Amino acid sequence: MGNSESQPIRNVDKRTARRDNALQYNQAIWNYRADVLGPLQPPDLAEAELAGDAASGSSASVRVCIRRRPIFSHEVRAGEFDVLSCSAGRSIVVHDCRLRPDCRNLIINHTTFEFDRVFDEAMSSDTVYAAEVAPLVRQAAATSTPGTVLMYGQTGSGKTFTMFALQQRVAADLFAALDVAAGDAVSASYVEVGSTGVRDLLHGGASCQLLTDASGEVQPVPVVEVRVQGSAGLQALFDYGTGVRATAATGVHDASSRSHAIFRLSVQRASAAAGDAGSLTLVDLAGSEQRIDSDQHDARRAREGAAINASLLALKDSIVTLATDGQFRSTAGGRHPLTQLLRASFEPGSRTTVLATVSPSSKDTEHTLNTLRHACVMHGQQQQGAQPGVQGATGGQLGPVYIRGGQTETQHVGEIDVAAARKRLMQEEARRAGDGQGVF
Repeated sequence: MGNSESQPIRNVDKRTARRDNALQYNQAIWNYRADVLGPLQPPDLAEAELAGDAASGSSASVRVCIRRRPIFSHEVRAGEFDVLSCSAGRSIVVHDCRLRPDCRNLIINHTTFEFDRVFDEAMSSDTVYAAEVAPLVRQAAATSTPGTVLMYGQTGSGKTFTMFALQQRVAADLFAALDVAAGDAVSASYVEVGSTGVRDLLHGGASCQLLTDASGEVQPVPVVEVRVQGSAGLQALFDYGTGVRATAATGVHDASSRSHAIFRLSVQRASAAAGDAGSLTLVDLAGSEQRIDSDQHDARRAREGAAINASLLALKDSIVTLATDGQFRSTAGGRHPLTQLLRASFEPGSRTTVLATVSPSSKDTEHTLNTLRHACVMHGQQQQGAQPGVQGATGGQLGPVYIRGGQTETQHVGEIDVAAARKRLMQEEARRAGDGQGVF
């Protein structure tokens, strides 16, 4: 149906189009970086801590930070290229490489997002911890203000890698700020929220129910809460629970997390009144997935992926209603277990840091844009216009737009080299014929 002479330009998917025209796209991206962007400044740790302290008096203090991982060598060998640029320590640009509908003209949508902090691939986990997590650890050791670190991003973007590094530093720093011998006490619980419900990771994955306690907070019951005596014991709990957590091979990652993990630390200081405890919650959300990355999944994996996406939608929806109606609830997901367990992290007087991880690989462009747009919602960034057909509790339409975010500038890159495309197509057809696959 057609041949290489009459159809040198074909309607291909976005990933293939990016790989086929990587040279032109990559050159345009490097020119944009040189002409428009400046070098990423190292984070001002003192400024970051002051910003968090100043925000603690607001109704719900939420800081949103982005961490991009490096592009891997196997991705480069596969023809992928880097589509992320960081600038000024607070901005990240996604270079969305596309074809116009004529499948001939190449364009790039440069979309810029701004957040409280952006960590590029050169910044270590120590830098991330010192700037965003260490203040919450000191807060848990000294006050009763709830603190939460929430990891969010696509499968394979480095969420669990970052969380593991942060856990090690939390275990060391928390006990350095306490005096266990004088009576300071630390207890920990570790649960996961998956497609089959809530499980206690410190009790071999035993099932839990969600019940409301006397203070109105939702708690998993029954759940093992372990008294911890030191940093080594705390790290051992991290490792044990992570080993029990549900993981599986997917189209993106060999050991993808298939559940949301919630690790809660309670700190009772000897000098404080009974019940006046500090707390720190570490949340590693399961990675969001798109259909193109899960088309080889069996029925079980497909159900898990659908449950993960539904729970992430419920969380995002709850944050939207919090910003518009003052209530942390989901209009899309109802009383989802994930939103019930995380409600305290978004209530007045709490402090939460969202760390969204993103991949720079060109094949993950849509994933990255989706992650950053959801991060905009968590950051409270609103745009003009309402989401059609969705109303808040007061009757008005919800203000934030779900699928948009950032400021976009479109650049025309050039046209596809028709002669080169014809040559490449002929080579592909010759290869298929040699492999016995046939040519249509």
